[in-house]
Amino acid sequence: MKRIDKVYNCLKELCNKQLAEKGEVVGVSAIEIAHALNIQRTNASSDLNTLFREGKVIKVEGKPVLYKVKELDMVSDESDMVVKDVFDSIIGANLSLKNAVQQAKAAIIYPPNGLHTLLLGETGTGKSMFAEVMYSFAKEIGRIKRNAPFVTFNCADYANNPQLLMSQLFGVKKGAYTGADKDRMGFVEKADGGILFLDEVHRLPPEGQEMLFYLIDKGLYRRLGESETQHKANVLIICATTENIESTLLRTFIRRIPMVIKLPALADRTYEERFELIKSFFREEAAIFINTDIMITSNALKALLLYECPNNIGQLKSDIKLSIAKAYLGYMMKRDKGVCVHTEDLPEYVRRGLFRYKESKDEIDKFMTGDIIKFSSDNATPVIQQNNQIFNFYEALEEKRKALEQKGLNESDIKLIMSIDIETYLKRYLLNLDKNNLEELYKVVDKKIVDMVNDFLNYASKRLNRQFSDKTLYGLSMHVASSVERILSGKDIVNHQLENIKKVYEKEFEVAKVLRERVQKEFNIKVPDDEVGFVTMFLCLEEETKEKDERVGIIVAMHGEAAATSIAEVSNRLLGENYVIGYNMPLDQKPEVALNNLTNIVKRADKGRGVLLLVDMGSLVLFGDMIYEKTGIPVKTIEMVSTPMVLEAARKAILNASLEEVYDAVVNFSPYVGKIYKDSVKFEDSLKKNVIITACITGEGTAVKLKSILEKNLDLKEKDIHVIPIEIENKREFRRKLLNIKEEKNILAVVSAINPEDDSILYISTSDVFDNDKLSVLKNKIEALSQIEVIDNMKEVIRENIKIDSEKYISSFKRFYAALIREGVNLNEDITIGLILHLACVIERILQGKQLIHIKDTQEYIKNYPKEFDIIKKVIRIIEQGCSVKISDEECVNMMKIIYSL
Repeated sequence: MKRIDKVYNCLKELCNKQLAEKGEVVGVSAIEIAHALNIQRTNASSDLNTLFREGKVIKVEGKPVLYKVKELDMVSDESDMVVKDVFDSIIGANLSLKNAVQQAKAAIIYPPNGLHTLLLGETGTGKSMFAEVMYSFAKEIGRIKRNAPFVTFNCADYANNPQLLMSQLFGVKKGAYTGADKDRMGFVEKADGGILFLDEVHRLPPEGQEMLFYLIDKGLYRRLGESETQHKANVLIICATTENIESTLLRTFIRRIPMVIKLPALADRTYEERFELIKSFFREEAAIFINTDIMITSNALKALLLYECPNNIGQLKSDIKLSIAKAYLGYMMKRDKGVCVHTEDLPEYVRRGLFRYKESKDEIDKFMTGDIIKFSSDNATPVIQQNNQIFNFYEALEEKRKALEQKGLNESDIKLIMSIDIETYLKRYLLNLDKNNLEELYKVVDKKIVDMVNDFLNYASKRLNRQFSDKTLYGLSMHVASSVERILSGKDIVNHQLENIKKVYEKEFEVAKVLRERVQKEFNIKVPDDEVGFVTMFLCLEEETKEKDERVGIIVAMHGEAAATSIAEVSNRLLGENYVIGYNMPLDQKPEVALNNLTNIVKRADKGRGVLLLVDMGSLVLFGDMIYEKTGIPVKTIEMVSTPMVLEAARKAILNASLEEVYDAVVNFSPYVGKIYKDSVKFEDSLKKNVIITACITGEGTAVKLKSILEKNLDLKEKDIHVIPIEIENKREFRRKLLNIKEEKNILAVVSAINPEDDSILYISTSDVFDNDKLSVLKNKIEALSQIEVIDNMKEVIRENIKIDSEKYISSFKRFYAALIREGVNLNEDITIGLILHLACVIERILQGKQLIHIKDTQEYIKNYPKEFDIIKKVIRIIEQGCSVKISDEECVNMMKIIYSL
């Protein structure tokens, strides 16, 4: 920033301060500016005069000459001046955050030094940002100095170690403990004269809360190790928590925090605020990262405005960033002429927000003045573009191609998949068409095109000796309209099935050429053979008969007396075909009986292409694997069944889609989502280091079900362990996927019906998941991991206080600890921490050549506890090799006394 800009900003701050304190802006002298910025008065005066000549400031003649920022000058006596402060930059400051802002201002302004404040709100509501704005406001009004510190301390980092917590907060006195060879400043001292922000204060143990009482009450504190000396600190404390303070904080602590501010969840804020948040995030990405304008389709914007966002603003920002990244990739791959976020770029759970559009239509539509909304990188106002079009078959195909390109498929694979999907798209399109009358069709398609297609279908009916329904007329008319528009705009038409169509449907292809000639003559354009191929497909869709009934079987299985058969009946009536089979499992029916019944039904339903089993919950989810093992019939399972899902499955199956295609269509259609890692997916940083794999051959739904069972029975969410569900086809693929995961993560166990036959991984069969005795091995393995985190957390303590290589030492200690566990030694957290510090100090003394502390009766201890001594002597070799030291028998006895509490 140039000096003149600093002078202007300083003048603005000082004028704001005058207004807040005196109710008017008197003006600021060059000497005050020079003093505040620590520059020469002549330089300050020169810059102020330049700003005056540019019309940015007002000069008040006198001795001394004073200057005022123009926008802060007083208006007429009849009106009050409205001055914006830093809180006005917060979205919703005058809406849902109005009370919070007023409380925050009151807390900062309250004499003499402000009020300590507690911020409440769910994860992602902006508590950290709000605290920083309070800090900026305090500087803005002169409550604290311009260079006052803002220090953040996350209480969760040291929640389980009060002594370490105290040392971090209040500092350490030299000699307070072994290795404390110098005084060390704490966070309270660093925040002196400013603001200390205590994040996740609910993780502060009662001992930690009590440590702050004296500081809050007296403004005094002692460093760790001091008994008489007291230090003074003028600190304003702002705390933040996501929890219920009545159950997580001491009442005596709450009583000392007079100002409590509740920040609303994103779901409780207005759609106007949410739109402003979305706009700000898009503009931020456009200006800072992408450096170009960003567009979004109206449907994608609707989804962002309506989807459930449990992690609030933080998640909204993250989801927007991810969708823009996908849109940018599409732009780089020439999907769009600019960066444009489509619904396909949004995560599936975000797209589900569109389901809520109908109930909030009136409120949402005021933000939708066009099909495309553009956010400029240099303008806060979105630019709206109208882009209303009828259904476009080509756009659907292009979206499919873009999706395949984004997955990294090569050109030959894309062509193969597209050639398969073209017919499916046409069939689905016709199934979805409403039987409107011709007058309705004329509203969206030029009457000239409809009449032309109608005449052509009458001609084709005679030539091919078949009748065409109204759906074919409507569908082909809309398709031709899109084709003409596409050709006129210079876009290519590509049909990946063209050569096959020419061979298989030779007669229909010749008939379709007649329509090409009429279109070319009417619109004076050249229609390629690819388009003739599409017209041919329309002519053939209704002619196809069920010569072979090799279609995927659809079975609905649910608990209760009539739930499954009711859904099956509704689906069959809507589809006009008796296709879906329902199986009701009475609540008192044994799982073995249900499994046997379903196995027989699957055998009848299978026509050679497998069966899709749609279930509600419970044991039914796991039946697919068992049926496959019994019969060899491919079975895919999807849980949380609903009528729309069954309709989608049956419709896909009737169109002769494969089992995989039917399964994928329903999974993508369903709001139920699990994390499945396939070959093309990289592991995310958010995954934990330690993982358990659940693997099933019947689909990700079963693997996800196993995941939820393990998380509940083993309480994994609280133990920093992630369960990854994967879908597998065979044992060879299973091993390959496990190898990929092992490169990234530490696999604790595999739960599956298939044994991966890897000796380095604990294997648990699917049936063992319900046997607590058989799960005990995994439970013991998980318990041993909890101390590893404690060991890792001590690395920084060792690095700061003991002169050894902390990285090498902690790495060796973890192996040392694991060896002790294998020997049957159990260590609690306190003993582990004590052992880490003791052993580190021993190594430090050895490396520095200092004499070790001698103890009496060393040989007597060795004689009385031979087994314990042998264990220590054996495993200590790990430390000796890792840290290049030699540990004496005498020191081994010291460690033995610590470990076994002798």
